[in-house]
Amino acid sequence: MDFLSTLWTYATWAAVLVCLYLLLKAVYNVYFHPLSRFPGPKLAAASLWWQAYLDLWENGSLSSKLAELHATYGEIVRIGPNELHFSRPSAFHEIYSSRNRWSKGSYLYDAFVDTSSRSTFTLLDYESAKKRSELTANLFSHKSIIAMQSLVQECVDEMCANIDDHILNKRPVHFRRAFRCCTLDSICSLCFGQTTNALSAPEFRSPVEYVLGTTAPIRRLAKHIPFLMTFLRSLPSSLLRYLQPYSEGYLKVVKMLGTQIREIFANPQSLANSDHSTIYHEFVKAKDQSILTEEAFLDEGFLFFNALTVGTLHVLDDPQMYAKLMKELLEAWPRLDDRLRYETLENLPYLRAVVKESLRLSHGVVTPLTRVVPQDGSVISGEFIPGGTVVSMSNVLVHTNEEIFPEPHAFKPERWLDPAAGSLDNWLVSFSKGPRSCIGINLAYCEMYLALANLFRRYDMQLNGVSPSDWRWVDQFSPVYSGSAPLELWAQARLT
Repeated sequence: MDFLSTLWTYATWAAVLVCLYLLLKAVYNVYFHPLSRFPGPKLAAASLWWQAYLDLWENGSLSSKLAELHATYGEIVRIGPNELHFSRPSAFHEIYSSRNRWSKGSYLYDAFVDTSSRSTFTLLDYESAKKRSELTANLFSHKSIIAMQSLVQECVDEMCANIDDHILNKRPVHFRRAFRCCTLDSICSLCFGQTTNALSAPEFRSPVEYVLGTTAPIRRLAKHIPFLMTFLRSLPSSLLRYLQPYSEGYLKVVKMLGTQIREIFANPQSLANSDHSTIYHEFVKAKDQSILTEEAFLDEGFLFFNALTVGTLHVLDDPQMYAKLMKELLEAWPRLDDRLRYETLENLPYLRAVVKESLRLSHGVVTPLTRVVPQDGSVISGEFIPGGTVVSMSNVLVHTNEEIFPEPHAFKPERWLDPAAGSLDNWLVSFSKGPRSCIGINLAYCEMYLALANLFRRYDMQLNGVSPSDWRWVDQFSPVYSGSAPLELWAQARLT
């Protein structure tokens, strides 16, 4: 009993000391921290648990709350003990400038992967990320994507074949699932030389596609619990499957890529039998072979979703917009038996405008991508920011800025057709900007042009009770559809 009594006493004092430490730290953060002069919620300044509360109990509402915070506190808001968020559009280019060599903030990026092995997206320091991205830069160049666009076209054709089956059996098409499957198979085909066959799944209900839309809670939790992804990656697949039944798709892809990677490690010459260059061809050229671990390959595999749903929703919801797009497609593509190539499609003015407006309103990754100010500090939005500060800006605040995009919440492709529209490209930041921007931009554009053109040219379509106003994006994990009707459309094959 004496031992238990002593243990209880020590435990009580330990708890008291921890609470006192947290209280003193919160007081320091709020009143004496170098960022204490910047306005923002006091709870946000005191502890990162404020962000955890928003993400976990308010359903990932930090991204949607940013505009409200800036309306209350101004252009620079303190959203964490050591984190500032900006709203002036020019600040976006100051933070994500091509001249900057700033590291990424680990608090956000650790939520994406097992921290023992990082992908290009999650590598924190600039030099390591630069070396990794240089390996795949050639594979994802505009020239390479044009040369290998047949792989994307094959995936689009398979999507259309599944849609044809829906038409034959008088079933509506769940187009968001169809686009997910098309994106997934296009990426896997280009990067790894084989697909997950998601597009052939009945009603596009692929287990691999399903996992893409159901991992949001874990990702949000992982953001606030260090090493959670490392722990989950270490679990036996049977246990992970029991705990999270929807992980079946994830495990399928891991098994497929793991088998492929082990074969390449055992026999690098097997790459010579591939029909086209893959991500593996680029990686085996690396001078620094230490990055070529199985875990690194797997994380790259899950690195590489799109604005197809947003564009389809708005075009079908507006008869005039639909007529303009169809007129352009019919003139450029009079015979369905022919195939229009990507380089032709990207030069069709109205289709190009629809693609850009789709990207603007789908935003891409809307959670602010964090960067760490270098030791000497930097001037952002006219204010000196101390070194070591985590800074960020959500691209939503750029895409919805009324001075740059009048009527910012309206889907208006015509804004990109104005003679002065060239300057707007600088503010289309769906893929971020600077040296750490998304490396798959050209693949994303290729898929959007081919998928949208083929979908509208091949089919007469109408929305099945869906409205664009029912669709909103909370964060990069959770595109939320709040309408009562399923995300479906009725499609009928065109005769010409």
